[in-house]
Amino acid sequence: MYKPFPVISIEGDAHECGEQHGAQAADRVAKTIEFYLPSFVSQAKLTLDEVRERARGYGAQIEAIDADIMEELKGIAAGAKQKLEDVIAVNCRTEILYGSLGGTKPATECTTVVALPEATRDGNILIGKNWDWRNQTVESVVVLRIRQRNKPALVLIVEAGMVGRDGFNEHGVLVCGNLLVSNDDRGKVGVPIPILRRRILHSRHYYEAIDSLVRAPRGASGNYVIAHRDGMAIDFETTPDNVFVVYPERGLLTHANHFQSVVAQTTGVSKYYTGDTLYRDFRARQLLEPKIGKITIDDIKAVLRDEFGAPRAICRTPHEYPGHEPTMTIASLIFDLKHDVMHVAAGQPTQSEYQAVKLPDAPTLKVANAR
Repeated sequence: MYKPFPVISIEGDAHECGEQHGAQAADRVAKTIEFYLPSFVSQAKLTLDEVRERARGYGAQIEAIDADIMEELKGIAAGAKQKLEDVIAVNCRTEILYGSLGGTKPATECTTVVALPEATRDGNILIGKNWDWRNQTVESVVVLRIRQRNKPALVLIVEAGMVGRDGFNEHGVLVCGNLLVSNDDRGKVGVPIPILRRRILHSRHYYEAIDSLVRAPRGASGNYVIAHRDGMAIDFETTPDNVFVVYPERGLLTHANHFQSVVAQTTGVSKYYTGDTLYRDFRARQLLEPKIGKITIDDIKAVLRDEFGAPRAICRTPHEYPGHEPTMTIASLIFDLKHDVMHVAAGQPTQSEYQAVKLPDAPTLKVANAR
């Protein structure tokens, strides 16, 4: 059994939220940085000085598009007592590890499922995901409950030190992502994926969430499910230069690590993936289709615990992967947007129970002294 991830509640302005994140998760932020810096050197073939120089370039992009998020990154660095460039670098991990490789490194991460209200028993929308990534990173994951001043309250799961990943906000907006690699990944400096996801979660309206993604200067390919509690979900397969849209069919949407869009496939951007992605998303649909109209959270859990094709299954067990670092399911997530809750299991969900995480409480009231 894996220990539940730490759940950290933070509140205040951007810098205060970052500083609380960094201080409360300092040991895990350190693990994140200690893991990625050597990976950048070995996989991206960069020196440490080049990594930090690249981070400064991404930092300028972040500052230009969202000064508050940049201030939060500064707060994380201060709270965790880490170099700002190192904190920025880990927030650019996909761009550094994959964005300059021109698709030469296959994508090996994650399976996502969506059941719209017409497919579920209770008429709510359910989104499930297994986050598959490198084994050691299970020790650096945290869940954040954030109430930032002048921003929507939100819940998200991250590798400590990062500002965005999968989550939802008080307005019912959700983002959930999968790794994609394409021909368009040529080292373009753009807005890093964690920052894009966090900006999506700052949206009060569904169209704002979509605009935050499709109008942004992106630095790397990626897959984004953007959903809303009122029963809408669309999948966006993106590259630095293009956006391809995939819609649910019969109330179901499943996705792994290859481009599904026929347009994307015919343009030839989609060549870089491993064989298991081709059956993981199909397997998820195969398990859920017979239950359309009566899908429950327990049905989503059963899919996320499925071991067909093990060890490279929807529930990925630790194993050696020639040419790659070992990977496994490091977290399993189910979002019930109708009830504003994320269910999260640490590590493989066959080895852990799901814990419920709700939105943060109302802000602390600060009453000025009466005259």
